[in-house]
Amino acid sequence: MRRAIIHIGMPRTGSTSFQEVLAGLRPKLAETGLLYPELAPPGSHPDRDVNHQPLGEVLDGRRPSAERAVVLGRLDEALRRTQADTVILSYEDFSVQRRRFGVPEILRELLARHGFAMEVLMVVKQPFDFLNSAYAHRAQLIRETGSFRDYLAHHWRSGRIDYRALVAPWAEAADGRVTALPLADRRSAEPLVGRIVAALGLDNRLSGLIGAESAGYRTNRSSGPVAVEASRRLRTLRVHRQVTGHRRRVGHALDQAAWARGLDPEPFRGDAPEFCARIAAHTYETRERFAQLAWGLPWDAVVAPGRDLPPNELAHRPIPPETEAQVDALVRETMRRFGCRPPAPLLARPAAWIEDGALGLARLAGIESRWRVC
Repeated sequence: MRRAIIHIGMPRTGSTSFQEVLAGLRPKLAETGLLYPELAPPGSHPDRDVNHQPLGEVLDGRRPSAERAVVLGRLDEALRRTQADTVILSYEDFSVQRRRFGVPEILRELLARHGFAMEVLMVVKQPFDFLNSAYAHRAQLIRETGSFRDYLAHHWRSGRIDYRALVAPWAEAADGRVTALPLADRRSAEPLVGRIVAALGLDNRLSGLIGAESAGYRTNRSSGPVAVEASRRLRTLRVHRQVTGHRRRVGHALDQAAWARGLDPEPFRGDAPEFCARIAAHTYETRERFAQLAWGLPWDAVVAPGRDLPPNELAHRPIPPETEAQVDALVRETMRRFGCRPPAPLLARPAAWIEDGALGLARLAGIESRWRVC
């Protein structure tokens, strides 16, 4: 059987770096017996084919049902035509899709029809660090008015840090063929992309194509504390209700403006130390079971601890005047750029409270996201 490597995530674990390296090598992969198929609609922006999000979105129902057969047909045709003995599919949200969609089983059956045996690649990191990254990502989407501590109060038991449960349907569909790497590995200081290639046994094929620069390639930089604080304020000012298109455009504009000013040299680090031990205890069993499946070793023997650095979050603490001025400038500049107006002062906070309350009720009811484990 030929190999079908499905990179399922996790989100915020260097996925974009791996995907951009593979996408950049596409013209040369055929000569090495590898296929990283293009599945976006013809004429799409090249960014749509960096990963396989179009495939993931039709399989979990986020795209119109008419697109499902089209995208699956593109994959079926790519597999039918290729002479490659190894295909790689990569989408970091595969790992957090709800189980009822049966995505692993759908892919296994399609791949098997073309003689490919499915295997799984998953990159993980410490659960507290994952939630820190998830909060910063939500800030990029202008989705948070609360602090990191407020976020953890709702999400410290999230299914997105139950790694063993997340990998279970994929491991079953792949007959136990799981390759897992920690973002920070006690056993190696080598860059992530190079470690992934080696762990998959592809270094003999790709070493001539991936130089030291690509092996150490990193992108999709995380937001810093000033941008996150500006995002919280923009949410309160209802900017997310005034912007057309994807809200992440606002977050990216915030990040770029902060970095252009020389701000946020370090990524956001939330201030909620009391949750660190609580999350570690809550996830102990799932982490150990995942580690035994992946490495046959205890979690702490493989996964390096998070960096012991002080939090740099600005929420709910005194902010130096110069930093306050920088945050305010980012807020005003972003509102001008996207043509947003502040709401009436008496309406802004009540509207935010009502919206946050509705989201809280949806979370309690388990319907915050219909497609993603929350």
